[in-house]
Amino acid sequence: MKLSHKTQWLENLPLSTLQTLMARYALRAFPAIVQRYESTTFHEDHFLKHARSLLSAVCLIAKPSEELRIAAVFAAANARQAGHDVGHSAASLAAVAAARSLVLRRGDEAKHEILSSIETLPFSDFAEQAQWDYGKISSASENPAISHSPLWTIELQHFEAARQIDTPNDRKLQKRLSFWREWYQGFLDGKPLDWELQRRVALIHDETWDAGPEAVASEIERIKAEFLAEKLPMAETIELNPETGKFRAVPIPVENASYMSALLSQIGDALEDCLGEHNGLSDRSGDVKKLNRVLTKYKDDPQNAELTLTTVAGSLRRQLIETRELPPNEDNLALLNAVEEGVRGIRANHPEVAANRDHLAQQAFKALAPEDKQVLEEALPMLTAISEPELAEEFAQDIPELINDATLPLANGAPPLPGADAATRVFSRSSKMVPLWEKLNAAHDGKVHRIATMGLAAYAVSELLFKMVSLGLRLLGVL
Repeated sequence: MKLSHKTQWLENLPLSTLQTLMARYALRAFPAIVQRYESTTFHEDHFLKHARSLLSAVCLIAKPSEELRIAAVFAAANARQAGHDVGHSAASLAAVAAARSLVLRRGDEAKHEILSSIETLPFSDFAEQAQWDYGKISSASENPAISHSPLWTIELQHFEAARQIDTPNDRKLQKRLSFWREWYQGFLDGKPLDWELQRRVALIHDETWDAGPEAVASEIERIKAEFLAEKLPMAETIELNPETGKFRAVPIPVENASYMSALLSQIGDALEDCLGEHNGLSDRSGDVKKLNRVLTKYKDDPQNAELTLTTVAGSLRRQLIETRELPPNEDNLALLNAVEEGVRGIRANHPEVAANRDHLAQQAFKALAPEDKQVLEEALPMLTAISEPELAEEFAQDIPELINDATLPLANGAPPLPGADAATRVFSRSSKMVPLWEKLNAAHDGKVHRIATMGLAAYAVSELLFKMVSLGLRLLGVL
């Protein structure tokens, strides 16, 4: 194929490199897809078809699989039709070409598809951007190459292009497109969303995409909630009490009750020995309150017992060994040993708890920003209102702990991180509430009306739960 002298070098590149160059060009041009065509009407269906096609393309480049290839076939075909429906643009042509080249089985056919499409793109724009991208891809050690750097850099700033997704100022529309804004911002920053989350959105069933924007947005929110629940597993289930219409947490029962009782008795005895003397602990200290909670409220709840004991063990060890706030005497060291033994014993006897701890060890929570604190402050009264008294009490304990941890600076000036046990409970439980609440809301059940009569509108609860899921995913670095 005869190309411009500026783009002839592309003919000798491997297909995978051409696909990456086209995908990055399409990502840069993507905001042009949402521009209004010949009117002031925003074509949301048109936007979603191209967004799905480009999402499928970049996922297939990053994490190739047969199921993604099949999904991309339909996405590319729909995007191609959308181009005929509304009008062509450099963005739509590049997006369709990048996606379509990935679904063609023969490599030479796919390469021909891309090279043909290049003929329709602004040569100077594509040639310069491709040259810059290729230089970065060739020297990049990270994978996948699609996300090796931010889309726009100093070298590319002179191009006149929209850098953000610009849509009409419609609240409902903005909510439906919130995922796509986060998705695109990730590529702009060179920090794409978690690839597994992107993959799940790309694999949404065709029937849902065909059902329209509302159905797609609802399914994406469900996927996000499910993803967060998997990131923060807990050995418990969240249920709706059929009698009250409120949420409750049901722990997985203790498997070895006598052993659990023995572990807690040891902790209780060691705690009693530490109090009332000159050991630095009192009934008012946070660690003592947490231990008393384990000895009473969590005695039949191995998951929450392990989470809390792990936090206390870390706190005691820091105060005894690092800061010397507590004297490392026999009583205090015996308490630390009893707490750590309790943690090990619970994990050994409860595989679900042990699996949760292994999962949590791989997570890195980010510090809470002021706007995150505001979300938690707004969430507290609502979550307690829709929860049974015991669950409401735990929200009332955990959320203030997260907020306080986020506002008290460390001695070295570093931002503090949310406590693992409190964050796990709050965000894991919020994520599990989402599908139950949406199912209840969709059924127009009388229990929803009962919540609404408390001064909480059903839509407000949905909004709050969605905010909590997004916040949890951001703290885990997923969004």
